[in-house]
Amino acid sequence: MQYGLATMLTEVELKNAILEELRNHSVLSLATVGDTGPHAVSLMYAHNDFDIYWLSDPKTKHSEQLAHNASASITIAKQQEDFQKIRGLQIEGNGYRVTDPGEEAMGFELLVGRYPFLNQFRSGKLARHLGLAAVYAFHSTKLILIDNSRGFGFKQALIPEDRSGRVVDPA
Repeated sequence: MQYGLATMLTEVELKNAILEELRNHSVLSLATVGDTGPHAVSLMYAHNDFDIYWLSDPKTKHSEQLAHNASASITIAKQQEDFQKIRGLQIEGNGYRVTDPGEEAMGFELLVGRYPFLNQFRSGKLARHLGLAAVYAFHSTKLILIDNSRGFGFKQALIPEDRSGRVVDPA
């Protein structure tokens, strides 16, 4: 365990470490804000590179808040009793309901690939429940790796290239 200054990762090492954290966890905490104040929720997710997808009912508080203010943040971490093992991510970006049919299908297939039980919602009695949900995406604009195994309080930020070409307009 290092207690002094930790060695910073190269950009490739940092990207790989962030993607590893995204792969190694299955629940995120999403923080949104609206007229009634901040709100946080835990959600199962899948990801494509640094873009994150989940299913939610558009009538939930976090979905309604994202509809009015796309700016949000995410944390991902495993509960640890030993501070030296704390690892995780703090992510800034924009969340939105996916309306593009191609992106919606891709996001749903990523979720089914990670959570095969979602296939049960495609047909039969459970299909109506899936009909109440929508695919949401989070376009990461800043990802911060936290890794106390590299040194107490180690943090390193990555600003990913904008690969989307899309502009999120909450209005």
